[in-house]
Amino acid sequence: MNEIQILIVDYGSQYTLVIGRTLRELGVRSAILPPEKAIYFLSQNTPKGVILSGSHHSVHDVNAPQLPENLDLSGVKYPVLGICYGMQLLSHTLGGVVDRPLLHREYGPAMVSLDVNHPLFLGVEQQTQVWASHGDTVKELPKGFHSIGTTKGYAAMTDAENRILGIQFHPEVVDTKEGKKILQNFLNICETKIDWNPTNIIKEIQKEVLDVVNTSLGKNVILGLSGGVDSTTLAALLAPVLGDKLVCVAIDTGGLREGELAELKINAKSAHVSNLVVISAEDEFIKNISTTTDAQEKRGKFREVYSKIFEEQILKHNAGFMIQGTLATDIIESGEAGKSALIKTHHNVGLLWSVDDLHPFRNLFKYEVREIARTLNLPKEVYERNPFPGPGLYLRVVGVPVSKDYISLVRMADNTVTEIVKKHNLEKEISQLVVCLIGIQSVGVKGDERVYGYSLLVRAVKTIDFMTAQGYYFPENVVNEITSALTQHKEIVRVLFDMTPKPPATTEFE
Repeated sequence: MNEIQILIVDYGSQYTLVIGRTLRELGVRSAILPPEKAIYFLSQNTPKGVILSGSHHSVHDVNAPQLPENLDLSGVKYPVLGICYGMQLLSHTLGGVVDRPLLHREYGPAMVSLDVNHPLFLGVEQQTQVWASHGDTVKELPKGFHSIGTTKGYAAMTDAENRILGIQFHPEVVDTKEGKKILQNFLNICETKIDWNPTNIIKEIQKEVLDVVNTSLGKNVILGLSGGVDSTTLAALLAPVLGDKLVCVAIDTGGLREGELAELKINAKSAHVSNLVVISAEDEFIKNISTTTDAQEKRGKFREVYSKIFEEQILKHNAGFMIQGTLATDIIESGEAGKSALIKTHHNVGLLWSVDDLHPFRNLFKYEVREIARTLNLPKEVYERNPFPGPGLYLRVVGVPVSKDYISLVRMADNTVTEIVKKHNLEKEISQLVVCLIGIQSVGVKGDERVYGYSLLVRAVKTIDFMTAQGYYFPENVVNEITSALTQHKEIVRVLFDMTPKPPATTEFE
């Protein structure tokens, strides 16, 4: 495997791993390291370029993360690109002025005017839409720098040699219309070469896991199999090299969708899983989760039962390792990537197992795993499958304690909406579909009588990497059909549709 070409210094942005994903999509390998580890990396390696990520910090914070002390700011060794906080930090460090003006904070889509003669913006429209997310802004450029992009202030800067660059927006986010082209231009400035493809990743992961597992003679490997694209692809990837050592464990939590257990078994067969164990634990999950309505506590209660069951299986099957299909998105949202802020607790991240915990997909995004699934010749029912959260329908009962009746109601509603979506051939337009019960009763009228019932909420989103997402707007006839079908249930008086983008919302409600 070739040397890492691009170093990405991670300052804790929710989008940092999206930068790495985009570079891999462009065929270039990168390493993502926090500033303190970047110092050691730079002492041992000379990359072809360095990217400084965004951050939830301000450069004026008392403990604001700084540039690696051995970063070459002359640009002689390699070009440097600062993104958002990265640009602010470059400017602040090199003598510019970074301010927090109340009237110049940008969040969401913005239009920028770019110097398209600059190498960073070759082939980009002079006026283009970008994604901004910052409170601080560069008010005065450092000495020797000039502007190559503007909004209401400085949107991009460069030194005289075009080696130290900064952009105030996020090119890695798909909402920046020409962001990938901008990053490709930076790779061209760095003179990188294409060195990444799915086949290489498959071989790399297989070797990584084998190197670890072979250190523990005779020990089996437990893989948590949900039947979704991530865990199924991981099982298909590892089955050929682990053989009988691979024990796939699936848990029927009681929060599965209609027909999901049968689908899981079909997908396991497609992945050539030879040792599948299915554990039924609905009563145990409901008993534990129903004690709270708080979203974080519910996830914690789910984790308690989840980890207990897997610990029992680890002991039963003499396993020395726990392997899960955790993605980069999960790592980010759990606050485990760099120092990114915690958004939500994921059931499969940060658990303290009695054995080694392996996450081979930890640096990959959903679209990359789908490509790996295609490369492994898994059926499209696997690689085109929409994601579903580990706690399942337990996250779709909001505001009231979970019960079997509520879970059954949501399961019925989810199946109803899913069938309508399929009927109108909308599956490929939707990245994830959420149907949940809102536990606040309101007045309605049925059969000329006053009723007091619940609301169901339908949420669909469109996204590539699940770090950002746009709300999906159903056609009017589909809205009417969904509403009519769901309000047939005696306890449902309203159907709501949520099109809030991410951010500020997340895909799931809990």
